[in-house]
Amino acid sequence: MIGLSIICVLLVIKRKRFDVIYIKDLLIPMACIAFILLLVIFSKTAVNSASKGIKLWLDIAFPSLFPFFVGVEILNNTGLIKVIGVLLEPVMRPLFNLPGCSSFPFAMGLTSGYPVGAKITASMREKEMLSKTEAERLIAFSNNSGPLFIVGAVSVGMYNMPELGPVLLLCHIAACICVGISFRFYGRKDGFRQKAVDISVWKKFKYELKELRKRPRNNLGTLLGDAVRNSVMTILAIGGFIILFSVIINLLVDSGFIDMISGFFSSILSPFGVNPDVINSSLCGFFEITTGTSMASKAAGAALIQQLTVTSFIIGWAGLSVHSQVYSIVSKTDISMKPYLLGKFLQG
Repeated sequence: MIGLSIICVLLVIKRKRFDVIYIKDLLIPMACIAFILLLVIFSKTAVNSASKGIKLWLDIAFPSLFPFFVGVEILNNTGLIKVIGVLLEPVMRPLFNLPGCSSFPFAMGLTSGYPVGAKITASMREKEMLSKTEAERLIAFSNNSGPLFIVGAVSVGMYNMPELGPVLLLCHIAACICVGISFRFYGRKDGFRQKAVDISVWKKFKYELKELRKRPRNNLGTLLGDAVRNSVMTILAIGGFIILFSVIINLLVDSGFIDMISGFFSSILSPFGVNPDVINSSLCGFFEITTGTSMASKAAGAALIQQLTVTSFIIGWAGLSVHSQVYSIVSKTDISMKPYLLGKFLQG
């Protein structure tokens, strides 16, 4: 840490000799060096938090997400989503300025949890069912927390107040819909292809149904094999991010970094009656959703309204851990992360 401080001082003294781009190029290597040093200094914390991350992935993420990923992969390859989407065009196009097929990732994102909505959106973009603009518009509000986490883990497991579940879930869904309506104006000049909805929806449905019958069909073994392979790769990547961010957040807590930043914000927000523990949980929730919501529920001395406000924000924002998972999924496409991050911040 002393060596890093010396390097930073030298960079400041010699800043006129360095171009800005070189300083930016040094940020990632310096962050990696700091991370490795923290792993060495807090080795016990790193091992324990990694073990907790693995347990979280095996006990919760793997069994809950893997079957959804397999089912979605098979359904996408059958082409049925496009057919059903025609019937939902009169709802999705006026409300969100999106084609009817986008209702599938929207619905799955609300019921299945992170990052199912992003996975389906990326898959539909790869199959050119959505334009680049439509995919960015959709992913901004279709990747959401599932009811099981909000109602079960948060309201019952963390707060021990089951009556809070429907309230938090309703707020989460309402915020998601508001973001979706707001983003209907995103990218209207680029790739804008809104069409007027007419009375020929049924004719379009029958046409798409005929086209579906003409498609070459893969046998069930091929569909199932491809779906399982793709789903395993995705769930392994998600597990890696869960473990990594479990280590990062615990290192930041044990090293005192979170407390230092929290102290700074507390000095500003304390006069307004904001509890320091709530600020601390917000900072942790910025990185990881489960840790942040758990700390918010245990914020001693904080009013319940403050705890719920921070919890709702963290669930809507989702945390850098989830965003990293989303980035690994959409990196294979041309979908930009900027609209997604703005949408998650607005939802929070």
